[in-house]
Amino acid sequence: MLNVDFLTGITKICIDDFALKKRHRYGTVIINAENHKIIDMIESREQADVAVWLSKFPNIRVVSRDGSSQYATAIKQAHPNALQVSDRFHLIKNLTDYAKQHITKAVKTNFRIPVEECETNLDGGYWDKIEPNGADLPERTHVANTEKKRVMIGKARELAAQGLTITEIAKEVGISYLTAKKYICVEFDPANKYFGAKLPSKLKPYTEVIDQMLQKHFKFKEIETVIRADGYDGAASTIRMYATRQRKIIKETRDKSLANTKIIERRWLTKLLYKPIDKVKELTEDHVIKIIEEYPVVGTLYEIVQSFKKILSTKRVDELGDWIEYASQFDIDEINSFINGINSDLEAVKNAIRYEYNNGLAEGTINKIKVIKRIMYGRCSFNLLRNKILLQDSLY
Repeated sequence: MLNVDFLTGITKICIDDFALKKRHRYGTVIINAENHKIIDMIESREQADVAVWLSKFPNIRVVSRDGSSQYATAIKQAHPNALQVSDRFHLIKNLTDYAKQHITKAVKTNFRIPVEECETNLDGGYWDKIEPNGADLPERTHVANTEKKRVMIGKARELAAQGLTITEIAKEVGISYLTAKKYICVEFDPANKYFGAKLPSKLKPYTEVIDQMLQKHFKFKEIETVIRADGYDGAASTIRMYATRQRKIIKETRDKSLANTKIIERRWLTKLLYKPIDKVKELTEDHVIKIIEEYPVVGTLYEIVQSFKKILSTKRVDELGDWIEYASQFDIDEINSFINGINSDLEAVKNAIRYEYNNGLAEGTINKIKVIKRIMYGRCSFNLLRNKILLQDSLY
């Protein structure tokens, strides 16, 4: 039981709730804002219970709390003349959380912006495989075979110049008589005249479907299944060869369109709500300007959050009404919800701007309560928890 002298000596408090069983049962704690000690705890956060409890402290003049409407009503009922102060940390957190919700809704997870050439950022996965030597397998095979044939032709012609017969040349080079006869002919071209030529093919009627499926990143097996169901009866290797070359063309075309761009991740934008631009290492001021050109709402939300923080830090309470009018004109649902909350607790918010009181003491105390509650897990009735905390706090 708290003694009367102690009760009457309390004038400035912080009040907050804590979980006894998360999402089921909650308690309330009072902290003396002057000496930072826990005053008392009750096993409820309901308005009626809190109001009766607070009425036991007759001289309360200042109460710091979060935005809870239940606590606001309970304090007003128990101490109608007490100064209620909304916690600045919770105000900023609520605003930034609302802004983050709207950014998540309005902005893509990843998007690109134009940047200087040195910042080019081309990413991808399977579709960005780089072909060795800049050519696909059929082309590399053709080049290798042609070069090998040129070497043999050169050797055959060198032997012919030495006076060897065609039979001797064929035996020396390791080729047939007819091949040796072709090789020593000056007009013979070692390159395959059919390579790269558009010859009649069973695949041709299906190339348009294949191109469309490649644009959508379908795999070779999926493409084969579709066109075979449509009547294609050719070799699977023909599909693979055509698709490989088309994929290379698609990649080259896309790379040109993505040149001098940078991928922006949406999570970087939410960091701007909590940190200044120079503290977000992934972004520069130029990036932010281009992002705002792409998504003007990002600039709007950034300005709304920063201007509210400035009002709190400079204690210009007379500017709060102008800020509410300014933020309301954009008709952003999440920001409107925050403004409605401010208007319903306007005097406490103004007091948060005017005075230095805050609920940091309560937040720290609740962390301590959680630790003690975990240590006592399994044998922690509320009365035991309350007695232990009050006794422990009185010893320091």
